[in-house]
Amino acid sequence: MSDITYELLRKIQADERGSSALSRLPPDFYDSVREMIAERKARLAKSFSLSEAREFENTLKVLRGIYALREQKMLLRALAAAGGARDGSALSPEEKWAFDDITRVLEKSKGWFEKLLEGEESEVPAGREEKAEKHAAREEKKEHKQVMVKFLMPVPEFVGADGKKYGPYEAGQGAELPAAEAALLIKRKAAEAAD
Repeated sequence: MSDITYELLRKIQADERGSSALSRLPPDFYDSVREMIAERKARLAKSFSLSEAREFENTLKVLRGIYALREQKMLLRALAAAGGARDGSALSPEEKWAFDDITRVLEKSKGWFEKLLEGEESEVPAGREEKAEKHAAREEKKEHKQVMVKFLMPVPEFVGADGKKYGPYEAGQGAELPAAEAALLIKRKAAEAAD
């Protein structure tokens, strides 16, 4: 049973609102929150109660509020850290990775800006759009990857995600299919990967 209560969450929220510094969270805070949410969802699924559903919604609102406040403070700290004053001591382990990533990005940005001020040319670090395009290109290559399968049962003709028709196939027959379709057939135990 989770030891996170609505009252504790309200206290944490009040502490966050009352200070410009990050307040210290209880050990394993986010794990306890995850556990509490799972327990509440299970309880609501077992026997729904309007008052419990409202309390659960209020709990989620408070949690979102706590995280939003901590996120703002984390960003401010990351800005300061990029200037050299790095202190992530009040961060939970789950928040520390975000803080470190934000700080790294801000440090890169600051380095680029300093070079600009010195009159040096500096390449702007790859932005999200470029990274997204590269990721999409890698995914597209994966989609075109073909996988050899052996059918375990008869499979009627079907249209793949690429719009092409495949089949029909008989049990024991082998065929080369796009990776996504092959994975789906294997998952449904209609085929197995062939060597």
